[in-house]
Amino acid sequence: MTETIATNPTPAGAWVLYDHQCPVCRSTVGRWRRVFEARRIEFAALQSPWVRERLGLAPGELPDEMKLLTPDGRVLGGPAAIAWMCRRVAWLWPLGCLMILPGLDGLTRLGYRWVARNRYCLGDVCELSPMRWERRRHLAATTFLETP
Repeated sequence: MTETIATNPTPAGAWVLYDHQCPVCRSTVGRWRRVFEARRIEFAALQSPWVRERLGLAPGELPDEMKLLTPDGRVLGGPAAIAWMCRRVAWLWPLGCLMILPGLDGLTRLGYRWVARNRYCLGDVCELSPMRWERRRHLAATTFLETP
């Protein structure tokens, strides 16, 4: 019997597609993998060839948010994907429901966008050079102080 590796796996469950270059993303996947894999939710890097093909990503392109491929073929992104995942775990179900309530869903999206935008500068790993970061803060402070 020979073993083959699927280049475009078709899951029995769902696939969470995350940025494998992001230290925060890798850490989060490491913490939650067992919880979700027990519910047939698998993980794959957005950088994987089959994921890039499935999402129609150009070379070097990454979405602004994580993606979720549901068993019925839908593609959810960001907070909608997290809420879907939470509603598959009994003890996270209330959180998943809260995340989609009108009013709270907007706050959830704002929080998610902030984390996604700053994911390379969270967890003591920042791609901005310290000098560039200091200069950005300095310019914002002096602009505020110079405003009449």
